[in-house]
Amino acid sequence: MCIRDKPYCTACNKDLTTVTAYDDETTELTYTCACGHGETVLLKEFDHGKLVWKVDWPMRWAFEGVIFEPSGVDHSSPGSSFQVGGQIVGPIFGGEQPIGPMYAFVGISGMAKMSSSKGGVPTPGDALQIMEAPLLRWLYARRKPNQSFKIAFDQEIQRLYDEWDKLDAKVADGTALPADAAAHSRAVRTAAGELRRTPRPLPYRTLASVVDITAGHDEQTLRILSDLDPANPVTSLDETRPRLDKAEHWINNQVPAESRTVVRDEPDTETLASLDEQSRASLRLLLEGLDEHWSLDGLTTLVYGVPKVLAGLEPDAKPTPELKVQQRAFFALLYQLLVGRDTGPRLPTLLLAVGADRVRKLLSA
Repeated sequence: MCIRDKPYCTACNKDLTTVTAYDDETTELTYTCACGHGETVLLKEFDHGKLVWKVDWPMRWAFEGVIFEPSGVDHSSPGSSFQVGGQIVGPIFGGEQPIGPMYAFVGISGMAKMSSSKGGVPTPGDALQIMEAPLLRWLYARRKPNQSFKIAFDQEIQRLYDEWDKLDAKVADGTALPADAAAHSRAVRTAAGELRRTPRPLPYRTLASVVDITAGHDEQTLRILSDLDPANPVTSLDETRPRLDKAEHWINNQVPAESRTVVRDEPDTETLASLDEQSRASLRLLLEGLDEHWSLDGLTTLVYGVPKVLAGLEPDAKPTPELKVQQRAFFALLYQLLVGRDTGPRLPTLLLAVGADRVRKLLSA
């Protein structure tokens, strides 16, 4: 049986060869090369060649004395290179198959399976541009090697950060499950010590919304972040770094241009003029409550409470299915008047980013 993929040319030492004849009984092989050279050799004596992968791998196990080598799930399926290699490494090469735990694939949200040989896929360095090191380590630390998962370069990264922050809080107050606490511990430190973390880790989705609207303008960003919690304002952007920088890089490099938020410069007079009385009343209630509710939590209460008040309910009443429909319609109206489309960043964050004076200008019917 011929176990070589193709011979190396003895003249140019490259594998640009084509086998033109082979006798299995005598192992006589004839080849020609792109360089113009050609010859006939005895394969049983000729060792200037390239093994096929399924034979090359066990040859290397034996030659290098490999005792441990993990491999991907595709190499561990029936008939795969790891399985075949285990059958021939002893009889042909006199070696032993190494211990080889299987690992599953790591994917990227919105992309096909990563392939290092094909290139053109994000690297761990790219992931660290948009997420802090403990979060990236946690994605691996909380799973067994044979569990596949995806690293989020899309909107999913915001949900992952929410999940991480919840775990962080549970670990801090001692309510995390033992397995979760162990994964968290492996994620936040190495043998060299604790990894750098953000002193004041504001929600990633909030930071992303803010830098989206401010286009990275530090003074504007600090103004908005300071208004999130007036009782405990952010006094320096350094408090929110490196998470703020990761969110900004994600917005600038991973979010499509058509999904970016652009606040209107002037009121949408046509839409404002066409509003019915209920819509006008909802805008008046919102504008009247801005000063009193000017914080992230306050504006959240306000924007959800306006439709409740119009329906004759208390602002803290539990929403009914009908009320949820009215809330969605109210939110869509605000988005249309502020950014010219039906959706956008969370409304409380958007209102803080736009600023009270500009909100009044854009929403005054």
